[in-house]
Amino acid sequence: MPATPAERHKAAFSDEEAPRPPSFDEEDGLSETSWIRKMDRISADEDSQIERFNQERLNSMLAVDEMVGSLIQELEEAGELDNTFVFFTSDNGFHVGEHRIKFGKRTPYEESARVPFFVRGPGVPSDSKVEKLTLNTDFASTFAELAGVEFPADGRSLAPLLGGDEETSSWRTAILFEEFASEEARGEQANQPNYQAVRTETHKYVEYDNGDTELYDLQADPHELESFHESAEPSVVKDLKATLDALKSCSKEGCQEAEQDS
Repeated sequence: MPATPAERHKAAFSDEEAPRPPSFDEEDGLSETSWIRKMDRISADEDSQIERFNQERLNSMLAVDEMVGSLIQELEEAGELDNTFVFFTSDNGFHVGEHRIKFGKRTPYEESARVPFFVRGPGVPSDSKVEKLTLNTDFASTFAELAGVEFPADGRSLAPLLGGDEETSSWRTAILFEEFASEEARGEQANQPNYQAVRTETHKYVEYDNGDTELYDLQADPHELESFHESAEPSVVKDLKATLDALKSCSKEGCQEAEQDS
């Protein structure tokens, strides 16, 4: 945000409807924390704004698509395409109506936390897909390894995953989410408390500063519609809380150990 299309693309997606996943404008909001339950439902005017914003985002991506295509063409013409890694991603996800959040990020929910991530390059199989927990802090280590240099950085090199192999025994099994923003910085989400959360391959556990907690089974409930923190087996909550506590307080090599102890 903002989404500013090129003049030539302004009407390209004028008839496109915005996605309406199950989490869009949740009917009761009872599964989430108190700050979600206090939010108003999405009005007709706000729904129209979301529709227009979605169209503008799609329109603006056409220029990005042209730029990427031009770059690939130049690499191919220079004879360097087969010797070049191309990474495509973004900085964060963004809510457009999911969980009643009209526009925004900063939440622990999947819509805010997940980003697109595509890689092409030497040794990367065409159409391969690897589902592992990765972070943008992994990029520096990845680029350093691919360049054959040493560079001290947080995160892990993604190089072992680029071959399409998911059987990486030492890969992380948990990641930490944190939010420490002021009310002014949160803007329209000023009522949202700060939080710390842990996400594993199957679950997400969230602790808010106001005492609220959430627990989601991401396999059974990928849209995070029903927190089951009150009905979960105590051992599940205990293990996730222990992992969260370890990740909150870790440093250096200890963080990689904590990521694998979940």
